Amino acid sequence: MNPHLAALVLRLQEQPSHTGSLIMTLMGDAIMPRGGAVALSTILDLCAGLDIGSGVVRTAVSRLAADGWLVASRQSRASFYEIGRVRRGEFVRAARHIFGPSRRPQVEQLSLILLEAGEAREALRNRLTRLGFVAWQGVMIAPERPLPPSVAANVLAVTATATDDTIMRLATKAWRLEGLAALYADFIESFRPITEIAAGFTPRDAMLARTLIIHDYRRIMLRDPRLPVAFLPSSWIGADARRLCAAIYAGLRPASEQWLDTNALIQYGSLPPADSSLGHRFADLR
Repeated sequence: MNPHLAALVLRLQEQPSHTGSLIMTLMGDAIMPRGGAVALSTILDLCAGLDIGSGVVRTAVSRLAADGWLVASRQSRASFYEIGRVRRGEFVRAARHIFGPSRRPQVEQLSLILLEAGEAREALRNRLTRLGFVAWQGVMIAPERPLPPSVAANVLAVTATATDDTIMRLATKAWRLEGLAALYADFIESFRPITEIAAGFTPRDAMLARTLIIHDYRRIMLRDPRLPVAFLPSSWIGADARRLCAAIYAGLRPASEQWLDTNALIQYGSLPPADSSLGHRFADLR
C-alpha cells in the first residue's frame, strides 16, 4: 500500500466508527453509476483494505438494509446488496450536492420566513430546514429563493437586502461557517499530499483512496448549505477544498474504475459499465 494512503487509513481508524456512512459513500459514489447493486464480498474486500473487520461491515450493511437504504438478496451462499428503490432519489440528490456546482451562486438577497404558532408550525419548520433555511433570531432565513406553493400559502415571507458585510457576518453566524471552515482545512491538510501522485496509484489503492476522499468530503458537504458567493467570506476555503477534491478524484478515477471492472461482482458476473453521470462529476471545474 502506498505510504500516503496508509496514513489516510490510519487517520480513518483514529476517528469514531462510521462504517455505515463509509458503505453509503461506496454505494453512492462507485456503485450507483453502475446499476446500484454489488456483492457483499466486494464490500468486505474494500473494507478489509481499510482495516475494517468483516463483523463490523456485516452489522453495518444489515442496519442499512433494515432502514431501507439497501435491499439484500442471495444466490446460493453469496449475499448481494442493492440501493433501495425508494432511496435512490436521495442518492441522486446527494450526488448533485456533492459533485455539482452551487445551484444559485449569484443570489444577494435574503428570504425571511415568520412562522405562526399552531399545530403546523413544527412541520413547516422541518420542511423549511430541508429547503435550506436555518433558524435565526426567531425567524427562518435562507438565500432568496421561491417557495413551494404548499409552503408559501402557510407562512409570511419577505425578501430582505443588506450590505455585503452584513450579509457575510449574518451568514457566518447563522450557518456556523467557522466550524465548517475548520473541517475543510483539515480535509485539505489530510489529502493534499496525494494530489500529485494519485494518478500513479495501483487500481486497488486508487479505489481505496477514492472511497476515503469522497467519504470525508461527503460528510463535510452534507453539512455545507452551498451558500451563494455574496454570503461567503472572501477566499472561502470550501472552494479550495472542492478544487482539491476534484483534482484528486480525476487522478484516481481511471485506475479505480479499472479495479471495479476487474473485481466488483453482482449476481450474474461483473458490474455493468458506469452511466454518464460519472463523467459529469465536478464538470464545472474542468
